Amino acid sequence: MVEMNIRELYEVGTTFESAVGQGTKSERARIPKNYSRINFTEDMVNFLASFDKEINFLIAGEIWCPDFQLNATVLKKFTEINSNFDMSVISMGRGKKFLFPILNVENMKFPVIVVLDKEFNILGTFEERPNVVHESSNFEDIKLDYYKGRYLIDSANEFIDIMNKAK
Repeated sequence: MVEMNIRELYEVGTTFESAVGQGTKSERARIPKNYSRINFTEDMVNFLASFDKEINFLIAGEIWCPDFQLNATVLKKFTEINSNFDMSVISMGRGKKFLFPILNVENMKFPVIVVLDKEFNILGTFEERPNVVHESSNFEDIKLDYYKGRYLIDSANEFIDIMNKAK
C-alpha cells in the first residue's frame, strides 16, 4: 500500500483558491459571502498579526461542503493577516486514504483540518464544525445561524487554541 507522510500530503495539496475554483458558481459565490461575515475582534486580529511561529493548516475537504466553505474561509483570513500562516487543501479521498492512518482514526467528519507547526508536527485537529455547534442538543435549532456564519468566531478561537500549542 502506498503511504504518505503529513508533509507529503501537505505538499500535494492545492491552494484555497484552486480548491474553491473547483466549485460550482453558487458554491464559489458563498466564499466572499462567508468571508464578509468574519468579524474578528481587534484583540484577535492583533494576536494573529503578532503570532511569530509558522503554522500550516492541512485541510481535507471539498468546496461543495458548507462546513468547508465556512471554516476554510476563516483560515484564509488567517493567512491574509499573517504570512507565517499557510494552508493546503487535499480531497476527502486523500484524507480518508492517507490522513486517517496518520491520525490513527477510522472515520471523521469533513472537513478535517490539521494544525501543524513548521516542522509538520501535529498540534491538533478540527473536525467539521466548532465544538459549540457539535455540543448543541439539536443542530436543527441552530443550523440556520451556523450556515449564516454566526459561529465563525468560535471556529477561529478553536484554531487559535490549537495554534497556541506550538513550541
